Amino acid sequence: MFKVNNTQNGVKAFLGGLKAEEINAKVQECQEGQCSCACDPQMMQKIEKIEVAAEENGTSITITGKVSAEELEPMMKECLL
Repeated sequence: MFKVNNTQNGVKAFLGGLKAEEINAKVQECQEGQCSCACDPQMMQKIEKIEVAAEENGTSITITGKVSAEELEPMMKECLL
């Protein structure tokens, strides 16, 4: 399961069946510009903070910044799944 929703100050996503450690490593690579997927450096500049948390059936990601689910969802699908 993969869900991305807009929040008041960014985006919240849930990735079912994936471990927080794996997702955190991928997010770190994107933040450092070291990722092998289509990370958009301009998009990364709009993001203030990314929080990854383990959930019972997967991982949640809270992204704070001037971003929307519509623009982040395709990038997240390619980079994180």
